Amino acid sequence: MWGLGVIAYMVAVMQRTSFGVASVLATERFSAGASLVSLFVVVQLLTYALMQVPVGLLADRFGTRVVVGSGALLMCLGQLDLAFSTSLVSAIVARILVGAGDAMTFTAVLRMLPAWFSPGRIPVLNQLTGMVGQGGQLLSSIPLAALLGVAGWTTAGFSSGRWSAVVALFIG
Repeated sequence: MWGLGVIAYMVAVMQRTSFGVASVLATERFSAGASLVSLFVVVQLLTYALMQVPVGLLADRFGTRVVVGSGALLMCLGQLDLAFSTSLVSAIVARILVGAGDAMTFTAVLRMLPAWFSPGRIPVLNQLTGMVGQGGQLLSSIPLAALLGVAGWTTAGFSSGRWSAVVALFIG
């Protein structure tokens, strides 16, 4: 289960950082300047921060599996919305969904650890979860960026959303 959680977190990091490789194309797609496009990232991170306490409560109430699966589903919906979006409002809603789903992942995966491992292993597993999960940055900066350059905005966004859908299916 921990392995699935780490994979879910890696995909969440990919979703979180995917906009960084797409920001230049976003300025063209949404006919917006860099300052407006940076709003996408700010909104996503603000959503992530504001969701921390509610996510903890949801994990306590419904369990980590439901929360991680729901987070993956939200990120999938957000990436699909962004892939097909042509308006700023829709794109901002998409990044809110990605931020909320991202927030639901790391916290819930860390909450799951005490149920599966002894207390002495928890600190190391916390660190390993974070370190391995950051591999998602490689997924967004190398293959996703390449796909974006070759196939374009919609295909890359759709492909990115599919990764979260696969995580939701495996966790659910």
